[in-house]
Amino acid sequence: MDNRDEINGKDDLTEILKMNRERRNHRSDQYEEPQIIQKTDSGTENPYGFGSTTPPVPDDMDENELHDIEFDETAVDDVKDTETKKSKRAHEAERQLKKQNQRRKSVLQVILGVVLSAAVIFVGVNIGRTLLRAVLDYTGINTTEFEVVVEIPDDPTLEQVIDVLESSGIINDTRFFKMYVERNEKEFDFVGGQFTLSSAMNYGTIVSTLQASRIERSTVEVTIIEGMTASEVGELLEKNYVCRAEDFVQFYRSKMDVYDFERRVLQSSLKFNQLEGYLFPDKYEFYVVNELRDDPDGDIDTTEAAKVAAEKIYSNFNSKITKTMYKKMNEMGLTLDELITLASMVQAEVGNVDDMKKVASVFLNRLHNSETFPQLQSDVTVFYVRDCIEPYYDDYSLAVPFQNISDSYNTYVATGVPAGAICNPGLDAINAVLYPAETDYFYFCSDEETGVTYYARTLEEHEANLVFIETGE
Repeated sequence: MDNRDEINGKDDLTEILKMNRERRNHRSDQYEEPQIIQKTDSGTENPYGFGSTTPPVPDDMDENELHDIEFDETAVDDVKDTETKKSKRAHEAERQLKKQNQRRKSVLQVILGVVLSAAVIFVGVNIGRTLLRAVLDYTGINTTEFEVVVEIPDDPTLEQVIDVLESSGIINDTRFFKMYVERNEKEFDFVGGQFTLSSAMNYGTIVSTLQASRIERSTVEVTIIEGMTASEVGELLEKNYVCRAEDFVQFYRSKMDVYDFERRVLQSSLKFNQLEGYLFPDKYEFYVVNELRDDPDGDIDTTEAAKVAAEKIYSNFNSKITKTMYKKMNEMGLTLDELITLASMVQAEVGNVDDMKKVASVFLNRLHNSETFPQLQSDVTVFYVRDCIEPYYDDYSLAVPFQNISDSYNTYVATGVPAGAICNPGLDAINAVLYPAETDYFYFCSDEETGVTYYARTLEEHEANLVFIETGE
Protein backbone atom coordinates (compact mmCIF):
# COMPACT_ATOMS: atom_id res chain seq x y z
CA MET A 1 0.00 0.00 0.00
CA ASP A 2 1.37 3.44 -0.91
CA ASN A 3 0.97 6.83 0.97
CA ARG A 4 -2.17 7.83 -0.98
CA ASP A 5 -4.00 4.81 0.34
CA GLU A 6 -3.00 5.74 3.87
CA ILE A 7 -4.28 9.37 3.42
CA ASN A 8 -7.58 8.16 1.99
CA GLY A 9 -7.98 5.87 4.97
CA LYS A 10 -7.57 8.80 7.37
CA ASP A 11 -10.19 10.91 5.49
CA ASP A 12 -12.71 8.09 5.66
CA LEU A 13 -12.15 7.67 9.37
CA THR A 14 -12.64 11.42 9.99
CA GLU A 15 -15.96 11.34 8.13
CA ILE A 16 -17.11 8.35 10.20
CA LEU A 17 -16.26 10.14 13.46
CA LYS A 18 -18.20 13.22 12.37
CA MET A 19 -21.32 11.16 11.65
CA ASN A 20 -21.08 9.48 15.04
CA ARG A 21 -21.06 12.84 16.85
CA GLU A 22 -24.16 13.89 14.99
CA ARG A 23 -25.96 10.68 15.91
CA ARG A 24 -25.16 11.11 19.62
CA ASN A 25 -26.41 14.69 19.54
CA HIS A 26 -29.69 13.92 17.70
CA ARG A 27 -30.44 10.43 18.93
CA SER A 28 -33.97 9.34 18.42
CA ASP A 29 -35.96 6.75 20.40
CA GLN A 30 -34.93 3.96 18.01
CA TYR A 31 -31.20 3.34 18.17
CA GLU A 32 -29.41 2.88 14.88
CA GLU A 33 -25.99 1.22 14.70
CA PRO A 34 -23.28 3.29 13.07
CA GLN A 35 -22.04 1.90 9.73
CA ILE A 36 -18.47 2.20 8.65
CA ILE A 37 -18.06 3.26 5.11
CA GLN A 38 -14.65 2.05 4.00
CA LYS A 39 -12.90 1.97 0.75
CA THR A 40 -10.88 -1.10 -0.13
CA ASP A 41 -8.78 -2.25 -2.96
CA SER A 42 -9.34 -5.62 -4.57
CA GLY A 43 -10.01 -7.16 -1.13
CA THR A 44 -6.81 -9.14 -1.03
CA GLU A 45 -4.73 -6.51 0.74
CA ASN A 46 -5.29 -4.61 4.05
CA PRO A 47 -6.64 -1.06 3.28
CA TYR A 48 -5.13 0.33 6.51
CA GLY A 49 -1.48 -0.28 5.82
CA PHE A 50 0.95 -3.18 5.61
CA GLY A 51 1.03 -5.33 8.77
CA SER A 52 -2.07 -3.69 10.46
CA THR A 53 -5.70 -4.92 10.80
CA THR A 54 -7.06 -1.62 12.25
CA PRO A 55 -7.41 1.80 10.58
CA PRO A 56 -4.99 4.54 11.56
CA VAL A 57 -6.22 6.73 14.47
CA PRO A 58 -6.23 10.53 14.05
CA ASP A 59 -4.45 12.60 16.67
CA ASP A 60 -7.61 14.40 17.87
CA MET A 61 -9.67 11.22 18.56
CA ASP A 62 -10.64 10.49 22.14
CA GLU A 63 -11.05 7.05 23.73
CA ASN A 64 -14.87 7.12 23.67
CA GLU A 65 -14.97 7.91 20.00
CA LEU A 66 -12.61 5.01 19.35
CA HIS A 67 -14.89 2.60 21.16
CA ASP A 68 -17.93 3.80 19.21
CA ILE A 69 -16.33 3.03 15.82
CA GLU A 70 -17.90 0.11 14.04
CA PHE A 71 -15.60 -1.55 11.52
CA ASP A 72 -16.43 -3.70 8.53
CA GLU A 73 -15.16 -7.17 9.41
CA THR A 74 -14.76 -8.22 5.77
CA ALA A 75 -11.46 -6.31 5.62
CA VAL A 76 -10.12 -8.38 8.50
CA ASP A 77 -11.46 -11.56 6.90
CA ASP A 78 -9.65 -10.65 3.70
CA VAL A 79 -6.41 -10.40 5.62
CA LYS A 80 -7.08 -13.72 7.33
CA ASP A 81 -7.85 -15.30 3.95
CA THR A 82 -4.52 -14.03 2.61
CA GLU A 83 -2.66 -15.45 5.59
CA THR A 84 -4.59 -18.69 5.24
CA LYS A 85 -3.66 -18.97 1.55
CA LYS A 86 -0.03 -18.32 2.42
CA SER A 87 -0.22 -20.98 5.13
CA LYS A 88 -1.84 -23.42 2.71
CA ARG A 89 0.89 -22.84 0.14
CA ALA A 90 3.57 -23.39 2.75
CA HIS A 91 1.78 -26.51 3.95
CA GLU A 92 1.47 -27.81 0.37
CA ALA A 93 5.16 -27.14 -0.31
CA GLU A 94 6.09 -29.00 2.87
CA ARG A 95 3.81 -31.89 1.89
CA GLN A 96 5.39 -32.10 -1.61
CA LEU A 97 8.88 -32.05 -0.08
CA LYS A 98 7.98 -34.87 2.28
CA LYS A 99 6.50 -36.83 -0.62
CA GLN A 100 9.66 -36.33 -2.70
CA ASN A 101 11.86 -37.43 0.21
CA GLN A 102 9.66 -40.47 0.68
CA ARG A 103 10.08 -41.38 -3.01
CA ARG A 104 13.85 -41.04 -2.69
CA LYS A 105 13.85 -43.27 0.36
CA SER A 106 11.76 -45.82 -1.52
CA VAL A 107 14.18 -45.83 -4.48
CA LEU A 108 17.16 -46.24 -2.15
CA GLN A 109 15.39 -49.08 -0.36
CA VAL A 110 14.72 -50.82 -3.68
CA ILE A 111 18.35 -50.42 -4.78
CA LEU A 112 19.59 -51.67 -1.42
CA GLY A 113 17.22 -54.61 -1.66
CA VAL A 114 18.47 -55.50 -5.13
CA VAL A 115 22.12 -55.28 -4.03
CA LEU A 116 21.50 -57.41 -0.95
CA SER A 117 19.55 -59.96 -3.01
CA ALA A 118 22.34 -60.15 -5.58
CA ALA A 119 24.89 -60.63 -2.81
CA VAL A 120 22.84 -63.42 -1.26
CA ILE A 121 22.41 -65.12 -4.65
CA PHE A 122 26.14 -64.78 -5.40
CA VAL A 123 27.14 -66.27 -2.06
CA GLY A 124 24.56 -69.00 -2.45
CA VAL A 125 25.73 -69.93 -5.95
CA ASN A 126 29.36 -70.06 -4.87
CA ILE A 127 28.54 -72.16 -1.84
CA GLY A 128 26.51 -74.43 -4.09
CA ARG A 129 29.36 -74.79 -6.55
CA THR A 130 31.81 -75.54 -3.77
CA LEU A 131 29.54 -78.21 -2.32
CA LEU A 132 28.89 -79.72 -5.75
CA ARG A 133 32.59 -79.83 -6.50
CA ALA A 134 33.29 -81.48 -3.14
CA VAL A 135 30.55 -84.07 -3.69
CA LEU A 136 31.77 -84.93 -7.20
CA ASP A 137 35.33 -85.17 -5.94
CA TYR A 138 34.29 -87.38 -3.01
CA THR A 139 32.23 -89.78 -5.13
CA GLY A 140 34.70 -89.93 -8.01
CA ILE A 141 32.13 -88.78 -10.56
CA ASN A 142 34.26 -87.19 -13.25
CA THR A 143 33.47 -86.01 -16.77
CA THR A 144 36.70 -87.64 -18.02
CA GLU A 145 37.73 -90.97 -16.58
CA PHE A 146 41.40 -91.87 -16.67
CA GLU A 147 43.99 -93.96 -14.87
CA VAL A 148 47.35 -92.79 -13.66
CA VAL A 149 50.30 -94.33 -11.88
CA VAL A 150 51.34 -92.28 -8.88
CA GLU A 151 54.47 -92.60 -6.83
CA ILE A 152 54.20 -92.04 -3.08
CA PRO A 153 57.46 -91.40 -1.20
CA ASP A 154 58.49 -93.66 1.64
CA ASP A 155 56.88 -92.91 5.02
CA PRO A 156 54.82 -90.07 3.56
CA THR A 157 52.91 -87.45 5.52
CA LEU A 158 49.27 -86.75 4.71
CA GLU A 159 50.31 -83.48 3.05
CA GLN A 160 52.76 -85.32 0.76
CA VAL A 161 50.07 -87.81 -0.24
CA ILE A 162 47.62 -84.99 -0.96
CA ASP A 163 50.21 -83.17 -3.12
CA VAL A 164 50.77 -86.28 -5.24
CA LEU A 165 47.04 -86.93 -5.65
CA GLU A 166 46.31 -83.32 -6.60
CA SER A 167 49.18 -83.02 -9.10
CA SER A 168 48.10 -86.24 -10.80
CA GLY A 169 44.48 -85.04 -11.08
CA ILE A 170 43.00 -87.81 -8.89
CA ILE A 171 41.54 -85.29 -6.43
CA ASN A 172 40.58 -81.66 -6.93
CA ASP A 173 39.49 -80.51 -3.48
CA THR A 174 42.47 -80.99 -1.17
CA ARG A 175 40.74 -79.49 1.89
CA PHE A 176 37.74 -81.79 1.57
CA PHE A 177 39.96 -84.85 1.10
CA LYS A 178 41.99 -83.95 4.18
CA MET A 179 38.77 -83.39 6.15
CA TYR A 180 37.50 -86.80 5.01
CA VAL A 181 40.64 -88.59 6.18
CA GLU A 182 40.71 -86.78 9.52
CA ARG A 183 36.96 -87.08 10.22
CA ASN A 184 36.98 -90.80 9.50
CA GLU A 185 39.92 -91.23 11.86
CA LYS A 186 42.02 -92.90 9.20
CA GLU A 187 45.50 -93.45 10.49
CA PHE A 188 48.23 -92.02 8.36
CA ASP A 189 49.84 -95.38 7.59
CA PHE A 190 50.25 -94.70 3.90
CA VAL A 191 53.10 -96.64 2.39
CA GLY A 192 55.51 -95.59 -0.30
CA GLY A 193 55.44 -97.07 -3.77
CA GLN A 194 53.76 -96.92 -7.15
CA PHE A 195 49.96 -97.16 -7.27
CA THR A 196 47.54 -97.24 -10.17
CA LEU A 197 44.60 -94.97 -9.38
CA SER A 198 41.52 -93.95 -11.34
CA SER A 199 39.77 -90.59 -11.42
CA ALA A 200 36.53 -92.57 -10.91
CA MET A 201 37.62 -93.80 -7.48
CA ASN A 202 35.86 -92.34 -4.44
CA TYR A 203 37.80 -91.18 -1.42
CA GLY A 204 37.33 -94.45 0.43
CA THR A 205 38.77 -96.51 -2.42
CA ILE A 206 41.70 -94.12 -2.87
CA VAL A 207 42.62 -94.27 0.82
CA SER A 208 42.24 -98.06 0.95
CA THR A 209 44.44 -98.49 -2.11
CA LEU A 210 47.17 -96.28 -0.73
CA GLN A 211 47.05 -97.99 2.66
CA ALA A 212 46.99 -101.53 1.32
CA SER A 213 49.78 -103.87 2.37
CA ARG A 214 52.42 -104.11 -0.32
CA ILE A 215 55.40 -106.29 -1.01
CA GLU A 216 58.59 -104.60 0.08
CA ARG A 217 60.14 -102.92 -2.97
CA SER A 218 63.74 -101.99 -3.42
CA THR A 219 64.98 -98.84 -5.05
CA VAL A 220 67.91 -98.08 -7.29
CA GLU A 221 69.88 -94.90 -7.89
CA VAL A 222 70.40 -94.03 -11.53
CA THR A 223 72.52 -91.18 -12.89
CA ILE A 224 71.79 -89.72 -16.30
CA ILE A 225 75.01 -88.17 -17.59
CA GLU A 226 75.17 -84.97 -19.65
CA GLY A 227 75.29 -85.75 -23.35
CA MET A 228 73.40 -89.06 -23.16
CA THR A 229 70.88 -89.65 -25.92
CA ALA A 230 67.30 -90.69 -25.20
CA SER A 231 67.94 -94.25 -26.38
CA GLU A 232 70.98 -94.48 -24.08
CA VAL A 233 68.83 -93.32 -21.15
CA GLY A 234 66.31 -96.09 -21.95
CA GLU A 235 69.07 -98.68 -21.98
CA LEU A 236 70.38 -97.38 -18.63
CA LEU A 237 66.92 -97.74 -17.05
CA GLU A 238 66.54 -101.29 -18.32
CA LYS A 239 70.01 -102.19 -17.06
CA ASN A 240 68.89 -101.09 -13.57
CA TYR A 241 65.52 -102.95 -13.81
CA VAL A 242 63.49 -99.73 -13.73
CA CYS A 243 61.68 -100.53 -16.99
CA ARG A 244 62.33 -101.93 -20.42
CA ALA A 245 64.06 -99.66 -22.91
CA GLU A 246 61.41 -100.44 -25.54
CA ASP A 247 58.65 -99.30 -23.14
CA PHE A 248 60.52 -96.09 -22.38
CA VAL A 249 60.76 -95.13 -26.08
CA GLN A 250 57.14 -93.98 -26.37
CA PHE A 251 57.70 -91.40 -23.63
CA TYR A 252 60.43 -89.51 -25.48
CA ARG A 253 59.30 -90.05 -29.05
CA SER A 254 56.07 -88.09 -28.44
CA LYS A 255 54.96 -85.30 -26.10
CA MET A 256 53.18 -86.15 -22.86
CA ASP A 257 51.39 -82.77 -22.60
CA VAL A 258 51.73 -82.76 -18.83
CA TYR A 259 54.38 -80.16 -18.01
CA ASP A 260 54.55 -76.43 -18.66
CA PHE A 261 57.70 -76.62 -20.79
CA GLU A 262 55.92 -78.91 -23.27
CA ARG A 263 53.72 -76.02 -24.40
CA ARG A 264 56.88 -74.49 -25.87
CA VAL A 265 58.01 -77.66 -27.60
CA LEU A 266 57.06 -77.68 -31.28
CA GLN A 267 55.71 -80.93 -32.71
CA SER A 268 57.45 -81.57 -36.02
CA SER A 269 57.32 -84.47 -38.47
CA LEU A 270 61.01 -83.88 -39.21
CA LYS A 271 61.94 -84.27 -35.53
CA PHE A 272 62.78 -87.94 -34.93
CA ASN A 273 62.42 -87.91 -31.14
CA GLN A 274 60.09 -85.13 -30.00
CA LEU A 275 61.47 -84.91 -26.43
CA GLU A 276 65.12 -85.63 -27.11
CA GLY A 277 67.05 -83.03 -25.13
CA TYR A 278 64.51 -82.79 -22.29
CA LEU A 279 65.61 -85.88 -20.31
CA PHE A 280 67.43 -83.78 -17.76
CA PRO A 281 70.82 -85.18 -16.65
CA ASP A 282 70.78 -85.75 -12.90
CA LYS A 283 70.80 -88.41 -10.18
CA TYR A 284 67.45 -90.18 -9.72
CA GLU A 285 66.01 -92.83 -7.44
CA PHE A 286 63.57 -95.27 -9.03
CA TYR A 287 61.68 -98.34 -7.83
CA VAL A 288 62.93 -101.62 -9.16
CA VAL A 289 60.46 -103.79 -11.07
CA ASN A 290 60.96 -107.07 -9.21
CA GLU A 291 59.59 -109.20 -12.05
CA LEU A 292 62.07 -107.65 -14.49
CA ARG A 293 64.94 -108.20 -12.09
CA ASP A 294 63.93 -111.82 -11.48
CA ASP A 295 63.33 -112.60 -15.17
CA PRO A 296 65.08 -110.05 -17.44
CA ASP A 297 64.16 -112.01 -20.58
CA GLY A 298 60.55 -112.62 -19.58
CA ASP A 299 57.52 -111.11 -21.31
CA ILE A 300 56.88 -108.33 -18.80
CA ASP A 301 55.00 -105.13 -19.54
CA THR A 302 56.77 -102.23 -17.81
CA THR A 303 54.87 -99.41 -19.53
CA GLU A 304 53.54 -97.94 -16.28
CA ALA A 305 56.97 -98.04 -14.65
CA ALA A 306 58.47 -96.36 -17.73
CA LYS A 307 55.84 -93.63 -17.55
CA VAL A 308 56.59 -92.95 -13.88
CA ALA A 309 60.32 -92.74 -14.66
CA ALA A 310 59.74 -90.36 -17.59
CA GLU A 311 57.44 -88.14 -15.51
CA LYS A 312 60.07 -87.85 -12.77
CA ILE A 313 62.77 -86.89 -15.29
CA TYR A 314 60.60 -84.33 -17.13
CA SER A 315 59.39 -82.86 -13.86
CA ASN A 316 63.02 -82.26 -12.93
CA PHE A 317 63.68 -80.49 -16.25
CA ASN A 318 60.56 -78.38 -15.77
CA SER A 319 61.86 -77.17 -12.39
CA LYS A 320 65.39 -76.43 -13.62
CA ILE A 321 64.46 -74.04 -16.45
CA THR A 322 63.66 -70.80 -14.65
CA LYS A 323 61.67 -67.71 -15.65
CA THR A 324 64.94 -65.80 -15.96
CA MET A 325 66.21 -68.34 -18.47
CA TYR A 326 62.99 -68.12 -20.48
CA LYS A 327 63.25 -64.32 -20.46
CA LYS A 328 66.85 -64.39 -21.69
CA MET A 329 65.93 -66.92 -24.38
CA ASN A 330 63.16 -64.64 -25.63
CA GLU A 331 65.49 -61.63 -25.67
CA MET A 332 67.86 -63.59 -27.89
CA GLY A 333 65.05 -64.48 -30.28
CA LEU A 334 65.33 -68.23 -29.62
CA THR A 335 62.60 -70.78 -29.10
CA LEU A 336 62.94 -73.41 -26.39
CA ASP A 337 63.58 -76.06 -29.07
CA GLU A 338 66.35 -73.93 -30.59
CA LEU A 339 67.92 -73.28 -27.17
CA ILE A 340 67.97 -76.97 -26.22
CA THR A 341 69.12 -78.06 -29.68
CA LEU A 342 72.04 -75.62 -29.69
CA ALA A 343 72.88 -76.64 -26.10
CA SER A 344 72.88 -80.31 -27.14
CA MET A 345 75.35 -79.54 -29.94
CA VAL A 346 77.58 -77.59 -27.52
CA GLN A 347 77.35 -80.48 -25.01
CA ALA A 348 78.35 -83.04 -27.64
CA GLU A 349 81.25 -80.94 -28.99
CA VAL A 350 83.20 -79.97 -25.86
CA GLY A 351 83.41 -80.88 -22.19
CA ASN A 352 84.45 -77.82 -20.15
CA VAL A 353 82.50 -74.65 -19.43
CA ASP A 354 85.00 -72.22 -20.95
CA ASP A 355 85.00 -74.07 -24.29
CA MET A 356 81.21 -74.40 -24.14
CA LYS A 357 80.85 -70.61 -24.07
CA LYS A 358 83.25 -70.19 -27.01
CA VAL A 359 81.63 -72.94 -29.11
CA ALA A 360 78.22 -71.41 -28.37
CA SER A 361 79.56 -68.06 -29.61
CA VAL A 362 80.64 -69.70 -32.90
CA PHE A 363 77.14 -71.11 -33.52
CA LEU A 364 75.45 -67.82 -32.60
CA ASN A 365 77.88 -65.77 -34.70
CA ARG A 366 77.01 -67.93 -37.69
CA LEU A 367 73.27 -67.55 -37.04
CA HIS A 368 73.69 -63.77 -36.88
CA ASN A 369 75.64 -63.83 -40.18
CA SER A 370 73.49 -66.37 -41.98
CA GLU A 371 74.08 -64.89 -45.44
CA THR A 372 77.79 -65.67 -45.18
CA PHE A 373 77.42 -68.78 -42.97
CA PRO A 374 74.05 -70.43 -43.75
CA GLN A 375 75.05 -73.79 -42.16
CA LEU A 376 76.36 -74.39 -38.66
CA GLN A 377 78.58 -77.27 -39.89
CA SER A 378 78.82 -79.33 -36.70
CA ASP A 379 80.07 -82.92 -37.07
CA VAL A 380 78.11 -84.19 -34.06
CA THR A 381 74.81 -83.73 -35.94
CA VAL A 382 76.02 -86.08 -38.66
CA PHE A 383 76.99 -88.67 -36.02
CA TYR A 384 73.49 -88.45 -34.48
CA VAL A 385 71.83 -89.26 -37.80
CA ARG A 386 74.20 -92.18 -38.30
CA ASP A 387 73.92 -93.66 -34.77
CA CYS A 388 70.47 -92.66 -33.44
CA ILE A 389 68.14 -92.19 -36.41
CA GLU A 390 69.16 -94.44 -39.29
CA PRO A 391 69.30 -97.72 -37.26
CA TYR A 392 65.77 -97.17 -35.89
CA TYR A 393 64.05 -95.44 -38.76
CA ASP A 394 62.36 -98.58 -40.15
CA ASP A 395 60.99 -99.52 -36.71
CA TYR A 396 58.49 -96.65 -36.66
CA SER A 397 56.89 -96.77 -40.13
CA LEU A 398 57.26 -93.03 -40.57
CA ALA A 399 55.49 -91.23 -43.42
CA VAL A 400 58.42 -88.82 -43.85
CA PRO A 401 61.27 -90.25 -45.96
CA PHE A 402 64.50 -90.96 -44.13
CA GLN A 403 66.47 -88.59 -46.33
CA ASN A 404 64.22 -85.68 -45.38
CA ILE A 405 64.75 -86.35 -41.69
CA SER A 406 68.48 -86.87 -42.20
CA ASP A 407 68.85 -83.59 -44.08
CA SER A 408 66.92 -81.69 -41.39
CA TYR A 409 69.47 -82.80 -38.77
CA ASN A 410 72.68 -82.67 -40.84
CA THR A 411 74.07 -79.15 -40.29
CA TYR A 412 76.18 -79.42 -43.43
CA VAL A 413 72.90 -79.56 -45.37
CA ALA A 414 70.27 -77.86 -43.20
CA THR A 415 70.31 -74.10 -42.82
CA GLY A 416 70.18 -72.62 -39.34
CA VAL A 417 69.34 -74.68 -36.26
CA PRO A 418 68.66 -78.40 -37.02
CA ALA A 419 65.25 -80.05 -36.53
CA GLY A 420 65.88 -81.30 -33.01
CA ALA A 421 68.32 -81.94 -30.19
CA ILE A 422 70.98 -84.61 -30.61
CA CYS A 423 71.47 -85.43 -26.92
CA ASN A 424 70.35 -84.31 -23.47
CA PRO A 425 72.40 -81.28 -22.34
CA GLY A 426 73.09 -80.20 -18.77
CA LEU A 427 72.75 -76.74 -17.25
CA ASP A 428 76.31 -75.73 -18.16
CA ALA A 429 75.67 -76.22 -21.86
CA ILE A 430 72.25 -74.50 -21.68
CA ASN A 431 73.72 -71.49 -19.87
CA ALA A 432 76.61 -71.36 -22.34
CA VAL A 433 74.09 -70.66 -25.11
CA LEU A 434 72.24 -68.11 -23.01
CA TYR A 435 75.46 -66.38 -21.92
CA PRO A 436 78.11 -67.09 -24.59
CA ALA A 437 81.61 -65.66 -24.74
CA GLU A 438 81.98 -62.49 -26.78
CA THR A 439 84.11 -63.54 -29.74
CA ASP A 440 84.42 -63.02 -33.47
CA TYR A 441 85.06 -66.73 -34.12
CA PHE A 442 83.27 -68.57 -36.91
CA TYR A 443 85.23 -71.87 -36.80
CA PHE A 444 86.50 -74.34 -34.22
CA CYS A 445 88.08 -77.81 -34.17
CA SER A 446 89.21 -80.11 -31.36
CA ASP A 447 92.14 -82.43 -30.85
CA GLU A 448 90.57 -85.68 -29.64
CA GLU A 449 93.83 -86.89 -28.09
CA THR A 450 94.59 -83.77 -26.06
CA GLY A 451 91.05 -82.40 -25.71
CA VAL A 452 92.22 -78.95 -26.79
CA THR A 453 89.87 -76.90 -28.93
CA TYR A 454 91.14 -74.35 -31.46
CA TYR A 455 89.17 -71.37 -32.76
CA ALA A 456 89.46 -69.31 -35.93
CA ARG A 457 88.01 -66.15 -37.48
CA THR A 458 88.62 -67.11 -41.09
CA LEU A 459 88.64 -70.28 -43.16
CA GLU A 460 92.42 -69.94 -43.68
CA GLU A 461 93.01 -69.87 -39.91
CA HIS A 462 90.68 -72.84 -39.46
CA GLU A 463 92.50 -74.93 -42.08
CA ALA A 464 95.82 -74.08 -40.44
CA ASN A 465 94.44 -75.36 -37.10
CA LEU A 466 93.37 -78.61 -38.74
CA VAL A 467 96.89 -79.09 -40.15
CA PHE A 468 98.38 -78.43 -36.72
CA ILE A 469 96.15 -81.05 -35.08
CA GLU A 470 97.06 -83.57 -37.78
CA THR A 471 100.81 -82.96 -37.93
CA GLY A 472 101.62 -81.02 -34.84
CA GLU A 473 103.13 -78.25 -36.97
